[in-house]
Amino acid sequence: MAGRICRTAEEAFRLGWEEPCDHGFADPGECRTCRLSDAEIARLAVLLNGLATPAPAERLAA
Repeated sequence: MAGRICRTAEEAFRLGWEEPCDHGFADPGECRTCRLSDAEIARLAVLLNGLATPAPAERLAA
């Protein structure tokens, strides 16, 4: 990715997501050092909980 200029936030996110970690794992979630811990995931779930949008009433009834 050296020298690459991202034009949009989505492109930057995608390229960052596809980048291997510093320890050589293609998926940083597989790396014991880089992956999120259970405590970090729990904190993120609490922080992002208010951002979820409720399902429309029609979908809830089905």
